[in-house]
Amino acid sequence: MTSRYDLISNVNGGSEHKIWRIKVRVIRLWRSSYYKDNNNKQMIELVVLDEQGGRIQCTVKSIHVYLFENNINEDNVYMLENLSVALNSGKYKPTMHEFRMFFKRETRVTLVEDSSIPLYGFSFVPFVEILNETKDDRRLVDVLGVVTGKGNLIEFKKEGKPCNYVVIELENTEGGLKLRCTLWEDYAFMFLKHLEDHPSESYVVVLQFAKMKNFKGSVGVSNTTYNSKLFINANIPEIEDFQMRLKSSDSQQGIQFSQLSDHASLTLEEEFLERGVYKSIANLKEVTQNSVFVTIGTVKDIESEYNWCYRDCKKCSLGLKLDGSMFYCKKCVTHYSTFVTRYSIQLRVVDETDSASFILFDKEASNFLKILAYELRTSYIAKGGDKNRHPEEIDSFKDRKFLFKVQVKIQDMESIVPYVISISRLCFEDNIIASFEKKYQIEEVALIQDNSELLSQFTESSDLLKIAFLFKFQFWFHDNLSVSCDNGVDTPSPLLPTGKTTSNMDSSVIKVLDVDLAEYCGNASFDTLSKCKGEMHSEQTIVRVAVHGDEQSAKKLRKVIKEEKN
Repeated sequence: MTSRYDLISNVNGGSEHKIWRIKVRVIRLWRSSYYKDNNNKQMIELVVLDEQGGRIQCTVKSIHVYLFENNINEDNVYMLENLSVALNSGKYKPTMHEFRMFFKRETRVTLVEDSSIPLYGFSFVPFVEILNETKDDRRLVDVLGVVTGKGNLIEFKKEGKPCNYVVIELENTEGGLKLRCTLWEDYAFMFLKHLEDHPSESYVVVLQFAKMKNFKGSVGVSNTTYNSKLFINANIPEIEDFQMRLKSSDSQQGIQFSQLSDHASLTLEEEFLERGVYKSIANLKEVTQNSVFVTIGTVKDIESEYNWCYRDCKKCSLGLKLDGSMFYCKKCVTHYSTFVTRYSIQLRVVDETDSASFILFDKEASNFLKILAYELRTSYIAKGGDKNRHPEEIDSFKDRKFLFKVQVKIQDMESIVPYVISISRLCFEDNIIASFEKKYQIEEVALIQDNSELLSQFTESSDLLKIAFLFKFQFWFHDNLSVSCDNGVDTPSPLLPTGKTTSNMDSSVIKVLDVDLAEYCGNASFDTLSKCKGEMHSEQTIVRVAVHGDEQSAKKLRKVIKEEKN
């Protein structure tokens, strides 16, 4: 016996002759002006919900609107029969169903009474997922939170048309994360009027079918023009349950929300202590899609094989390429005779879990260095600076601890290094760094303790080499090295994933080790280094280094080997 109707979860594009029959509640209905033309009415868009919580978008095309516009209303339950199925490929998706459904001329609509289907069908997305940008930004999401901040109503004109918006701040009860929410036009006026007409200790808000927006590195949500629904202290179970949780928390005496600034930038405290989602460097490197996080680390090196500045197009801010005596912009398809110098500094950053290369761009670099890139470049050239090196001012980043807001951009998951990590904001204020470490219980683990097993491979007479190896290679090749000893035992670096060891190295690599040791042995003579090396031979503990993955580190190693061979 076949079912009386189909579940939304079973809807697919399989059989052309399948007659779909679904029993659903219309939880959202709107007219789409995007498809409006002179000859047809606006399309009708629906989001419908079934008894198991499945949601799917349905569309009444313009040519069929007259057949159904008086027979379908929001909140009602209907039996819909004989709809066609197509891929869900709209710009914004109010549901994540793979398919959407279209009304046909033959579609039957029957009003039914059924209280088993929820009224609203919320599908709340945790703030942490939005702040992590792990959701497809084309999906419309539902958010729930208490208002902790409100900005002023902003009025401006766009293409001669007046526009209005207000920014509010929402906080959830799961870890106290905060999310900025922008309400446009009627939604802004509705919110402000509610505050005026209904004074309250707290305001709990649900914004259904909100779109995610990344503006200047800050992720938030806003209403759409047609889809979104706004609930403020409404008598619905989801808000009532949230209010009960608020009363049982530390907010028993009500929440006083603050006045938000009218510009989009956040304070350092807001950015790093309230809104940012923390990941260690090791966890950053495991990310599989474009994301934004905050992290903490110490700059141990400036990767000087990369240029510390670049030529920037004045019009579009894209990098320029030298073409004869001119500079070519690929985006503008134009040659220019002048350019703007911008910072692009590659930093090697380490924390207690791993290390990685971070790219620091112009704004944050200028803020820390207190000098513009073109000024530093002009000064450096005037002093006869080596074009293959960087100015000594940039070394002020080294051995400094910072908080970083970073964007992890995935380029090619098949590549050895599939990501690029760029810095969108930098914090070097000691009190904020200390608060961040306290919040996330980050302790600076002593390097000697971290590497006690590795160091135990050496003899007492080789203390100088122990220290040299530890500080040079832990911070330079850090996550790209393994250690092998002549006694036949492969010892993985404590900073490597399990199993990353190498036992067959050539003599040129050992010579590179000797050269680099000289830098950390007070510029000891070659004879002294040879003697140290001899001690290591006698103890059968020659340390050998091998690159196993990082293309940048491999390039460094090859460069040093080439220089030494010459």
